[in-house]
Amino acid sequence: MAHLQAFSVAWHISYVTVLMLLHSPSSKATGFSLKLIPLFSPESPLYPGNLTQFERIHKIFEISKARANYLTSMSKPDAFLNPEDIYLRVHEKNYFYTVDVLFGTPSKSEFLLFDTGSYLIWTQCLPCVNCFNQSAPIFNPNASSTYKRIPCDDPICRRPPFRCENGQCVHRINYAGGASASGLVSTETFTFHLKNKLVCVPGQLKSTAQGLFSYCLVYAYREMEATSILRFGKDANIQRKDMKTIRMFVDRSSHYYLSLQDISVADHRIGFAPGTFALRRNGTGGCMIDTGAIATFIQRGPYEVVMRHFDEHFTSFGRQRMHNASEDWEYCYRYDSRFRAYASMTFHFDRADFKVEPTYMYFIFQNEGYFCVAISFSDRNSVVGAWQQQDTRFVYDLNTGTIRFAPENCANDHFL
Repeated sequence: MAHLQAFSVAWHISYVTVLMLLHSPSSKATGFSLKLIPLFSPESPLYPGNLTQFERIHKIFEISKARANYLTSMSKPDAFLNPEDIYLRVHEKNYFYTVDVLFGTPSKSEFLLFDTGSYLIWTQCLPCVNCFNQSAPIFNPNASSTYKRIPCDDPICRRPPFRCENGQCVHRINYAGGASASGLVSTETFTFHLKNKLVCVPGQLKSTAQGLFSYCLVYAYREMEATSILRFGKDANIQRKDMKTIRMFVDRSSHYYLSLQDISVADHRIGFAPGTFALRRNGTGGCMIDTGAIATFIQRGPYEVVMRHFDEHFTSFGRQRMHNASEDWEYCYRYDSRFRAYASMTFHFDRADFKVEPTYMYFIFQNEGYFCVAISFSDRNSVVGAWQQQDTRFVYDLNTGTIRFAPENCANDHFL
């Protein structure tokens, strides 16, 4: 089992098993970018084939629900998870975006799953026990001249969750029911395309990428096939006058939490009591921002209030709610191509407001004759999902604990 610690905190592109921690002396700060490939693009290794629009949106719900379940399990104060949660963490069907990277020497191409909700990069390696089924060849560390195991006396091995066992630096997670996942802590060289050249980037990504990464998810309602760009370091250090800044903090499971104060529907501020969305000691509450969940999730109590405001809005315009239209989405209404009064939604954070325009708030099933609000509920936490993040530039600064964002036509984002 291998994983790589990216930025020493929280973003995770992963398959499963082998831990590769990149930790070399300081390397010159630079910038590089990767192509984000959505599930429904023929370029994706997970491409499910030519699905109908209805089938694609149903798959989006399945991915989002699995992701919400995983985030719920990881937010619990104890460290014990259901054995099934192993597969929520690593199973490819629960992810939407992939990136193509090269690692090892000689370098080999690997598709990894993009997820801002965790801090490790995993890939299976040989030999492994009870290997997870994957279509790509399993990484062979013996075939790479730059692969090295971390010795037990390395300072990294004294940092949880790593420890020395039988003279080897290992990472191990124990799950309820006796299941476990484990592997060797190692170093490896990753190779990225930079300015139309190949650049090898050994060393922790935090020093290489200056603790900065950025993405702008291309709006892709019709095809949901458009690729986006994931940027690091200098490439990600985007400064614009129209950018807003909000604070973030990272929990022990490396999820990005935002300080959500209130929510508006159709520019009507609901007025939730202070502390409604606060993260509590038992792991409930709080609002994460996450690319692994496609749709947005709101904790059950506030969810009912928010959806009541959506319902009142559409009812006032004569839109009939269709209670049994969708098995995935609770609030669906009869579709009319002439109807234009779709409601926006605004997240009021402690320092700035993030307004989600109607374009990114609904799934429209024209052939079936209805549309649904792209929000579901969670039993424990709230999550701002990838669907509501489309056509917005996000810049994560792990040095200052902030996220900058601004509207952008992400289809115009190209490699520098």
